[in-house]
Amino acid sequence: MAKPEASVRELPDGSLLGPNGVVYRRTPVRLKRRNATELIASGAPVVTSVYPEGMTWHQDVAATQSWADILPRLVVGKPPPAHDLQWVGHLWQSDTGEPLLVFVGEH
Repeated sequence: MAKPEASVRELPDGSLLGPNGVVYRRTPVRLKRRNATELIASGAPVVTSVYPEGMTWHQDVAATQSWADILPRLVVGKPPPAHDLQWVGHLWQSDTGEPLLVFVGEH
């Protein structure tokens, strides 16, 4: 994975506070290859969450590199039993509609 640029924090209500000071809330939108690729191309940041590292914020080049690492292991349907690292992603948004891609890894 690319080196993180800053940290992200989970707030008591379950929303995420990015290092940019923006609060993001989870939407029901599941990330698939196409919509995630489009959002990354538009400059959306990425948060990865996997044990034991926890949550990591990736922006700009780091977000693009993280997406390249995640893409071959992205699960878009029902997740199979994990035998190797796999990722499930959801779209999170700020109150003003700024996107955040959050990928949770399981291994």
